[in-house]
Amino acid sequence: MPPSENKTTGFSHSRLEARHLLINYDEIALKGGNRRHFESRLLKNIRAAIKDLGGSHLQPRFGRFLLRLSSETPLDKVCERLSRIPGIAVYSPCISTSADLDSVRVAMDSIIDQLLARGEQPENFAVVSRRANKELPFTSTDANATIGAHVQERTGWKVRLKKPQLSLYLFFVNNDCFLALDRLPGLGGLPTGSTGRVACLLSGGIDSPVSSARIMRRGADALFIHFHSYPHTSIASQDKVRDLAERIIPPGRSARLYMVPFADTQNRIITECPSRLRVILYRRYMVRAAEAIARKEDAQALVTGDSLGQVASQTLENLHTIDSIATMPILRPLVGMHKAEIIEDARRMGSFDTSIEPHDDCCSFLMPPKPATRSTPEQLEAAESSLDTEKEVLELVEAASIETIRGRLD
Repeated sequence: MPPSENKTTGFSHSRLEARHLLINYDEIALKGGNRRHFESRLLKNIRAAIKDLGGSHLQPRFGRFLLRLSSETPLDKVCERLSRIPGIAVYSPCISTSADLDSVRVAMDSIIDQLLARGEQPENFAVVSRRANKELPFTSTDANATIGAHVQERTGWKVRLKKPQLSLYLFFVNNDCFLALDRLPGLGGLPTGSTGRVACLLSGGIDSPVSSARIMRRGADALFIHFHSYPHTSIASQDKVRDLAERIIPPGRSARLYMVPFADTQNRIITECPSRLRVILYRRYMVRAAEAIARKEDAQALVTGDSLGQVASQTLENLHTIDSIATMPILRPLVGMHKAEIIEDARRMGSFDTSIEPHDDCCSFLMPPKPATRSTPEQLEAAESSLDTEKEVLELVEAASIETIRGRLD
């Protein structure tokens, strides 16, 4: 779960008996006339993610969502799932009261009592108010001063407005006030399923899972395509890809995974084509087959984990040669990222440990000693002249097996 903003003293929602959560988005608020479409999709995704936990009610509230939990619904599990839903900017476990300052004082006393009972004694604090209802008879500054003075009188804690050890949040929404200790970070971006459908080429390595997760945070719904060289290599890459897809797919959602046997095509390429062009030929065939699958699935683009210059097939010249046979856009979310940044993303999303488990992927199968770092479409067309490209691609698509993968709930 992402860390809370109250980092110094370790205050967290687990120390607050919260039955409400305020869920905020950011980019959706900028969508103008299309805003309701994105809000509806995010509502649907949240409901699907927590459906099995039961006892919850979700509704829009002034540019955010309010989630009410029953007494039996586990708060920690709800928060963990919210942290993995694209479109959520921040979320706050809260207790609820009326939007008048006397009621807020009483509610704040319950929070103080919980903290003191656990021996929590911050050196300083700040009250941070947000007022969606501008018709209330006080300003945010008034609320900060009044409730801050009450907390100080009760506890003797010092007020510190910049970088306090403890932040006490007051969110005034309609005629309610929600009190929180945390603003927990979500993934941000746009809700999955709101911006179209893409086909992600997914290997068992580090890069392509991160690339796929990033494109889903831009609102794309995804299907996954994995090319394997079994039986010339082990089935480890297939097992890894299933595991990685489960981690990429948000909780409550599912996606189709195509397993494409690539060994026979590779054998023909190895036998009949120049060795230095071998990997680029592999990639061109992957693009052709992936496009055929994408068209079957009504996807509008391919997504790869390429990062410019990272390996021989990812030089600008070779990317151009690969793209020259494409008939739909190829999206590369990682193209300008440093490897260390990609690894950091992989660690954060929990895919890194799986990705670094040893396996033989299809591109490493009979890797040439000196792969070409530069090529032209004309060179590759000549190399492919002895192959029946159309037939090969048709055989790849027909031989593919299809699985349904569901996002992890825990």
